[in-house]
Amino acid sequence: MYQLDQLFPQVDEKATINKVKHFFKVTLPAMQRYSHKDINGIKSPVITDMPRGGSVGNQQEETITQRLYAGQVVERSKEAIACCDAISRQILWAVYVKENTITAAQLESGYGETRFRYYKNRACLQFADAFMIEDLHEFIK
Repeated sequence: MYQLDQLFPQVDEKATINKVKHFFKVTLPAMQRYSHKDINGIKSPVITDMPRGGSVGNQQEETITQRLYAGQVVERSKEAIACCDAISRQILWAVYVKENTITAAQLESGYGETRFRYYKNRACLQFADAFMIEDLHEFIK
């Protein structure tokens, strides 16, 4: 029989929050650029008649796979944000999707600085729980 601590080890909240913030600031923008998808919606395709060089090996398949994976990261991010409660959705959307400053997002939310920071950290933890492609949790060892 499994014990609860074996199935769900204790989360290091501070490290998990930092990992989620890094994901939103670094990983997600890179995945959006690489997949040509924006978390707000799908961008129009860019059509060009410029010639391309030939491929060596199976580079084309690898590139397609990487772009598909990057697209999945973007889509699963939208789904994970949607799984969070209303306050967390609002904060994640304002800070990381609309890229408002923290001050602007705080004013938009109507919370004071300390309360906003609490809800922002809580939103990051909820996102880590809901994101299904990669485990963003850090655990206490």
